[in-house]
Amino acid sequence: MQGNVTTVIDWYSNKAYQCPQCHHDTVAAPSRWEVYTCCNCATRFARFPRLQRFLRHAGVTCEFCTERHPVTVDGEPFGFLRRRHNSIGMYTEHEAWLYDTDDFANHRDGVSYRSTRTSRAEAMADLAHWRSMFGPIEDDLSPVFAVVGDEQFDKYGPEVTGELRDALLDGTLEVYGVGALRAFTPPHPRRGQFYADTDTFTWGLIAPSGLEGIYTSAAPKSLAAHAPQL
Repeated sequence: MQGNVTTVIDWYSNKAYQCPQCHHDTVAAPSRWEVYTCCNCATRFARFPRLQRFLRHAGVTCEFCTERHPVTVDGEPFGFLRRRHNSIGMYTEHEAWLYDTDDFANHRDGVSYRSTRTSRAEAMADLAHWRSMFGPIEDDLSPVFAVVGDEQFDKYGPEVTGELRDALLDGTLEVYGVGALRAFTPPHPRRGQFYADTDTFTWGLIAPSGLEGIYTSAAPKSLAAHAPQL
């Protein structure tokens, strides 16, 4: 039985990087030999739509949607978070990926997909769970600090000065939330898995970029004053 195939339409010839349906900038480097999916409205398009059976289906290639946000553990590379677009113009989910250290990686980029969660903090909690299982101490269920990028902060708000806004936009500074990631305890059905303790998080904290990650003993100095007690 053949499933329904989504229609592929001709690309927007004047601006090939834009979706021909909603004109959203969605392709970083368009090629006439690929089929793309708009990250805003899920329209599929190509230079030669009639050749879709023979073309490479690249899917969503938007740089904003596919950007990797590194997550370190005490400053050491461990994994990354990535937005998962729901194709209706909203970013409501986040994927958790691990850097795969096995001889035969699960993914061609040497990374391993772990989960998709509705919040960035919960996706990081899944990475904390994997650290607890395969870290220096096996099955270490001790709570940890989390520094999570704050995507709800309005960088163009009236309280943000021009100098501060420039630093946020050029990547010198970043906005974070800091809180605790804890493990569920028995008799919870998810005992042993980590979750974001939302009551402990403080958001809207501005600090140097590159701090997003998991910290086992102490939060970064620039955010330590707002870190909860573990």
